[in-house]
Amino acid sequence: MDLNTLQTLLFVPANRPERYEKAMASGADAVIIDLEDAVPAAEKDGARNTLAGWLESRPAASVLVRINGTGSPWFNQDTILCRSSAIAAIVVPKAEDPGALSELANITDKPLLPFIESAQAFARLDDIASATGVVRLLFGKLDLAVDLGMDYPPPEGEPHDESPFLFARSQLVMHSRANGLAAPLDAVYTDIHDQQGLADYTRQSMKQGFGGVLLIHPKQVPPARAALAPTTAQIAWARRILEAERRVNGAVVAVRGNMVDAPVMARARRILQHIEAG
Repeated sequence: MDLNTLQTLLFVPANRPERYEKAMASGADAVIIDLEDAVPAAEKDGARNTLAGWLESRPAASVLVRINGTGSPWFNQDTILCRSSAIAAIVVPKAEDPGALSELANITDKPLLPFIESAQAFARLDDIASATGVVRLLFGKLDLAVDLGMDYPPPEGEPHDESPFLFARSQLVMHSRANGLAAPLDAVYTDIHDQQGLADYTRQSMKQGFGGVLLIHPKQVPPARAALAPTTAQIAWARRILEAERRVNGAVVAVRGNMVDAPVMARARRILQHIEAG
């Protein structure tokens, strides 16, 4: 599993083993078995045991697991589970301590995908992004909203105004790039029935520099994957740009009245490379 190229990551509760295989067959790039928020405290140990048995028959590096936080009573047993060869990486909730992340990576010998979901995490974002074992950052929008006392999420029927999170999202993208990490993955879209809303949300994430999105239901996978793919208009635009580049041998050129220079040409190449890779 190439953690750097994942675009759609689907959560499934660890206490719902009947959903494991459905999630694996959903078409998502990766599945995150969730031992944390999705599992009530009374079911944590049973869910972990069930997951451990299932992992025994899984191929190497085929699934991700979100463990419970470092301060929880389940953390130590969760880390032991994560030594399984079937686990490709550990999703770390409420990451705030770079040292604790490095220690977890050393103990488990697994790459880490920490959730950035508090003011303290954003205050230490550069140290977290550069910590040993960290390969990619995840945006925990809902927990951040609680931590900051934000008026979010909106009541049913009201629009999802994402503008209050623009600064946080920009920080994730910038710090990921500065530390040589793949583009971060955006927070979940909570309305599982609103496929158009999810598509719009995902396209906006891409515009802001995110590399993909976290999902909470298999029905979200197709619209998210479609939204992440270049549009027909983008593909046509990229081909026009690269045709102009060939004509002028990389020099600055006007295409339909718009200046095209090296960064624009690089963007066009990236679009077509996405098509070739997909």
